[in-house]
Amino acid sequence: MKQEQIAERLALLRQELRREHLSAYIFPTSDPHQSEYTADHWKGREWISGFNGSAGTAVVTLTSAALWTDSRYFIAAAEQLEGTEFQLMKLKVEGTPTIAEWLGKELTNVADKAVGIDGMTASVNTVEELIDDLRQQGGLTLQTNFDVLRRIWADRPAIPLNKVELQPLELTGEDVQSKLQRIRKALREQHADGMLMAALDDIAWTLNLRGSDVHCNPVFVSYLLIASQIATLYINKEKLTSEVERYLKDNGVSVAPYEEVSKGLRDYFEYNILIDTDEVNYTLFKSIKREVVRAASPVPLMKAVKSEAEQEGFRRAMVRDGVAMVRFLK
Repeated sequence: MKQEQIAERLALLRQELRREHLSAYIFPTSDPHQSEYTADHWKGREWISGFNGSAGTAVVTLTSAALWTDSRYFIAAAEQLEGTEFQLMKLKVEGTPTIAEWLGKELTNVADKAVGIDGMTASVNTVEELIDDLRQQGGLTLQTNFDVLRRIWADRPAIPLNKVELQPLELTGEDVQSKLQRIRKALREQHADGMLMAALDDIAWTLNLRGSDVHCNPVFVSYLLIASQIATLYINKEKLTSEVERYLKDNGVSVAPYEEVSKGLRDYFEYNILIDTDEVNYTLFKSIKREVVRAASPVPLMKAVKSEAEQEGFRRAMVRDGVAMVRFLK
């Protein structure tokens, strides 16, 4: 990426920061679902810095910029950031400051003590920890309701509209109603009436659906709100074929627009709701009006125990992989 391009983007960013009375902005790698790998629409950290690794956080002030990443990317990041304003911060290397510590030093003499981050792309835990850490750095505050990329990223890719596909029962080994029944049982054991499922792989597993919204990840952009008797999939309806719509209806899952998940949480009617604060983003968390049960989602542990059909799928995949390797070596 051209250094001039990064410089132009930083100039646009700083113009907006001054307009909003912010002295810095934080760009995490994640999307609204805390995915490790994201659709292009949410690759804001890469867009602003030029660094395209799968892990890292970019931070920009009105006069400086830095990027934190781990040892997998030290060499690549150094090469990609060369010639830009960005200083490479090597995570877990002695002497490397935390984001809050660095901001505390960089913003010592500024009038506006506010730092921005898009609360839709940062988990509850991430934001709450940042709020505490920044407060200890001279009383810095964190503003979470401003997505600066909406203003400065002119050719930002759209959220994918790829079609969702059914995953056959012979490959999953368990139907949707059985999975929802097990999830609700696990929720009752944690004294929760429902949950918001935000992790895309958990949603795909629960509903026996697959997508192609993220490269090399069979997931689709959506949320799943589960209550004691009903479930609602928040998704762009253009992604659903008539077959998938009928399938969801037959399994008692209603459909609502993706962007209405916040309204769905405000209208949620049960007494309480389980929220995995590592999985759900801060903005949606703050829109909840009911009592919150803060606990880990029960779904990852369920996914970890593979059905006979899933185990057989592993075996078939290994055979295909082995054949491909032999052909390649030959």
